[in-house]
Amino acid sequence: MKRYVLFSVLLAIFFSACIEAEQLQVKTEEASAGLPMQIVLTWQQDPSTTMTITWRADGPDENPILRFADDPEARSRRWTAVTAHSFTFDETEALLHTVELTGLEPDMEYYVVIENPFFPESFSFRTLPAHSDEREIVFLAGGDSRSRRDVRREMNRMATSENPDFIIFAGDYISGPLSEREWDEWFDDWHELLITEEGRRIPIITAIGNHEVHGGFFQTPDKAPYFYNRFISPQPRNYYALELTPDLVLITLDSDHTMGVPEQVQWLEKTLAKNHDKKWKLVQYHVAAWPSVRNMNDTIPRMIREHWVPLFEKYNVNLVIEAHDHAFKKTVPIRDNQRDDEHGVIYIGDGGWGAPIRQTKDPAMHWWLDEAFAADHFWKLTLSKDATHLRVEPVFRPPARSFVLGAE
Repeated sequence: MKRYVLFSVLLAIFFSACIEAEQLQVKTEEASAGLPMQIVLTWQQDPSTTMTITWRADGPDENPILRFADDPEARSRRWTAVTAHSFTFDETEALLHTVELTGLEPDMEYYVVIENPFFPESFSFRTLPAHSDEREIVFLAGGDSRSRRDVRREMNRMATSENPDFIIFAGDYISGPLSEREWDEWFDDWHELLITEEGRRIPIITAIGNHEVHGGFFQTPDKAPYFYNRFISPQPRNYYALELTPDLVLITLDSDHTMGVPEQVQWLEKTLAKNHDKKWKLVQYHVAAWPSVRNMNDTIPRMIREHWVPLFEKYNVNLVIEAHDHAFKKTVPIRDNQRDDEHGVIYIGDGGWGAPIRQTKDPAMHWWLDEAFAADHFWKLTLSKDATHLRVEPVFRPPARSFVLGAE
C-alpha cells in the first residue's frame, strides 16, 4: 500500500512537472517569436494627457514599433508611430519594452497596435478627463493578490466587469519577490483579464509591498527588481503623487520596504501642503497603520501612526487605503488616536485580491474598527460628475453557489 501511495505521488509530481514544462515551452515559443505579452498600463505624468505602456516580447527585434490613433478606422498616415525603449535586468531573461505617450487629448479613447510580423497586438486605452465636471470617475482599490491564483483570476474578472477607469493596488502582487514564474503568471493573468470586452486595457497605480522585496522590510530598491522594472511609475517610484483630476490627488507611499517611513515625511508634508486645496486627497500604502488582523503595536504600524498619520490629519486627508492583513476592514473616522465622527480620517483595507484570507479582530473589542471580517474583496470608488461626492463601496467575491435537490 505504501509503495502504491508513493508511486501515485511520484506520478502526480511527474505529470505536474510535464504540464508546467509544456506551459513554459509554449510561453518560450511565443516569446521567441516576439509576440507582445504581459501588457501593463501605468502613468508617469498627467493621466489626462499621457499613458505609459510596458510589455514583454523576447524576439530578436529590439525597439519595436507601437502605433496609435484616436480612430481605429483612420488611414494609416493618421496613426502615430513610436519606437519603444527595450531593456532587461539581471534577474530575468525577459526582454521588456516601454513607451510613454504624451500630448494626448483628455478623456479620449486611443487605439494601439504593437507591431509584430505575425501577430500584432491591438487594444485601446482611455485618458482621464481634464476636469471633474465632465463625467463620473470610477476606480477600484485593493491589494494582496498572491498565492491563490484561481481566486486572483476571479477577482480580476470581477474588477474588469466594473469597467473602472483605473485600479489602485496597495502591494503584494506575488509571494516570491524573485520568482520569475510567479511574476509571469501575475502578468499573464493581468494581460488576459484586465481588458474589457471592447478591448480597453485598464491602467494600474502601484504601491510596493513586502512580498515584492527580497527581505521584505528595511531594504533598498535593488532588492525589488521585478517591481521597479515591470511597473513604470513616477519618480522616485517607491513614493509619488498623481493628480488624477483637478479635485482628486492620490499619494502613494512605501511602508518601509525600500524607503524608511521617517525618510518620506518631508516629501509627504510638502506634497500634502501643495495639494491642500484639493477636495479629495487619498493615500495608499501596504502595511496597515490601523490593522484588522496584526498587532497594532508592531514596529511599522507604530511608525506610520507616529510619522504619517499626524500629517493625514493636519491636511484633512479624506481616505487612506491599506492592505497587508488579508481581510476586509473599514475604520471609524480617526483623529488624535480616538474616534472623531466630524473630522476623522477613514482607513479602508486590508487586501483581499487572492491572498489567503485571515480571521480579524473583533470590532466590538477594538475601538478603531468599524467593520472587519474575513473576505475576498476590493473597493469601488466613484467620484461624482460635479466632484462633490466620493462613493466608496466594497465588492465581495461571492461564495460558492449551492442548490437543494428535491425542493418543492
